[in-house]
Amino acid sequence: MPIDYFLESEKYRPEEIRTLLVGEAPPPSGKDYFYVPKPMDTSIPIQDDRSLPATIFHHYFQQRPADMGAYINFLRRLQAKSIFLVDICDDPIRVRGSSEGLARIISDIPILRTKMGGREIHVPDRDIIFLLARNSYRKHIRREFPSARIIRWIDFRMSPDPLEVQPDHRQ
Repeated sequence: MPIDYFLESEKYRPEEIRTLLVGEAPPPSGKDYFYVPKPMDTSIPIQDDRSLPATIFHHYFQQRPADMGAYINFLRRLQAKSIFLVDICDDPIRVRGSSEGLARIISDIPILRTKMGGREIHVPDRDIIFLLARNSYRKHIRREFPSARIIRWIDFRMSPDPLEVQPDHRQ
């Protein structure tokens, strides 16, 4: 059964979103999703764990969940902190090594704000953090979201305090 990404994310949506994290798209396999809890391999050194859950959880909690209960707890803690994650593209696509996937991300950036409005997500740009797995579409984000923060996954993952992560204003 395919994952209903909207339904799964809404389970952990805060009443008021104060920080909106933005990723690329659900994983290309269509079998995993940030808001679908699963145990994580915590034996990988954190600087080498390039998964989105590791990036977000380590940033906010300085650890990764080893079991389903801990994962659910972390999602609830993010919800309590008024932090929510959306993707630029709602469909599971491969971006790494795929010119078609990259083109899809770039084409979806201009419609992201409309998509957010359709979900009643109204967050000032200064409270939006784009988590970049790659830099190839940075200028497209900057064009549409000039005041949003753009932060590489590794920088976000390795910084335990959101105030320590400086916005990247490179074009």
